[in-house]
Amino acid sequence: CQLEKWSQAARTEGVRVLDGLRDGVQRAIEHLGQGFLAHPANASLKENLRSGALDKQDYYRQILRLVYRLLFLFVADDRDLLLVPTADPVAQKRYREFYATTRLRRLATTRAGSRHHDLYCGLTLVMDKLSGDGCPDLALPALGSFLFSPRALPDLNACDISNLHLLEAIRSLAVTQTGQSRRVVDYKNLGAEELGSVYESLLELHPDLHAEAATFELKVAAGSERKKTGSYYTPTSLISCLLDSALDPVLQEAAQQPEPEAAILKLKVVDPACGSGHFLIAAAHRIAKRLAAVRTGEEEPPPEAQRKAIRDVIGHCIYGVDVNPMAVELCKVSLWMEALEPGKPLSFLEHRIQPGNSLLGATPALLTQGIPDEAFTPLTGDTNAAANKWKRVNRNEQQSRSKAQFRLGVPTLRRRRSRIESAS
Repeated sequence: CQLEKWSQAARTEGVRVLDGLRDGVQRAIEHLGQGFLAHPANASLKENLRSGALDKQDYYRQILRLVYRLLFLFVADDRDLLLVPTADPVAQKRYREFYATTRLRRLATTRAGSRHHDLYCGLTLVMDKLSGDGCPDLALPALGSFLFSPRALPDLNACDISNLHLLEAIRSLAVTQTGQSRRVVDYKNLGAEELGSVYESLLELHPDLHAEAATFELKVAAGSERKKTGSYYTPTSLISCLLDSALDPVLQEAAQQPEPEAAILKLKVVDPACGSGHFLIAAAHRIAKRLAAVRTGEEEPPPEAQRKAIRDVIGHCIYGVDVNPMAVELCKVSLWMEALEPGKPLSFLEHRIQPGNSLLGATPALLTQGIPDEAFTPLTGDTNAAANKWKRVNRNEQQSRSKAQFRLGVPTLRRRRSRIESAS
């Protein structure tokens, strides 16, 4: 029937948009990476890359954080959630007309750009104000997060980039192209699934740069980052099934407590391999809907009540861990996009989403036995020589510890024996 045709067409078009966004993020990273290397004012950056003081992987991560900043600002501007709502209307108008990312995206679709760097100066001014105390003259709040702090871009803070490269990067993020047709990306409705697909594609890429020639590109690394970190994207259908079976019964029980709102906010959801935050965001939305229903007494609460509830839920109930630092930062960005309220800071998430290896958790009893030799069995991507080397090191350490425990145990037995004899 016609409805099925529309549904299939929408699904196909959605896949195309996701593919276009993934390609756009990759091109934006390449344009920015090349643009910073090509600018004549960034001699110290190129020297650090040449000498090895700055690793190319660290340079890539800083470029990636800059792209995360742009994505966050695109969403915040399109949803009208960045500016302080009680600020001077003149200041709000000043920001929207001269500093907003909507202006940069509009320029990117109408002009090629020049060798000057005034556009990046305006962008860095906004990012600096967001990381500091805010800016009343532009109605900007103080977000107070690592993403916008100077520590996130230590080697790029003093660098410049030409309007040409900056607008090319923004154009790659703002517009997707399929054949001869171009479409503006709808950042107002950008969801966790889109960011998750971007994260998945980045796992298979690694930077290839030449500082002297000012070249920077991303190449496929045969899935090395994916295999090293065990990172795979979880589809929405599987997440929904998991939430139906694991979260809904707990929510139902909490809603029946004498104080249902407090009971719901006491729930804790932990994802030990959070990735881009797809599962955590889905869980937060489901908890927030139930919380808003309890607060309003309506089975289908209004959007305003759900937006207020989602920030409370993310601030009280959501925790995540991932071995990939890139995933941790993108997960925070995803949650910030969902929890952002006009004029509110973002620092409440810093201690809730942390990098770490959840597979290394062990009980005290297992720790006393040491690491078994089977843990050093070579897997995909491991070398036999390295695995055998560390297996020998582990075996020698276990033997040394056993001898030390035996030497410590002999005096103890003697003391116990003497106490027994004296007592008798």
